[in-house]
Amino acid sequence: TTPAPPSNKWYVNDVTSRCVKDCLEGGDLCGGLVPESKTLYDTVDACCARITWVPSNVCIAESQGLIPEGSKQWYSSNDMLSCQQDCIGEAPCGGLATWQRLHADATTCCKVSLYWVDE
Repeated sequence: TTPAPPSNKWYVNDVTSRCVKDCLEGGDLCGGLVPESKTLYDTVDACCARITWVPSNVCIAESQGLIPEGSKQWYSSNDMLSCQQDCIGEAPCGGLATWQRLHADATTCCKVSLYWVDE
């Protein structure tokens, strides 16, 4: 039998924890023809929603060959002594949040996540 033509839809690459396109080899977004066991998704967003251990903004950007941007929300630093913004760059950016709980602003972050630290 002749294999089905590529669909150009997205599927999860379990090795990279990113989404790739069902297409013939070639191109940065191409993962090759989809294995039979994989589910295809119409959009990269829908595909990345299945990779729950990677922040969706990171998965969506990296799956499309882009540099991820942070949410601009706030999270407690790894030393648990201050709040940092979910972004890349100069302070108050602290890098991209991965597992941290995000807050809309620094004040809320400090009150909720660092309640034991004096202001």
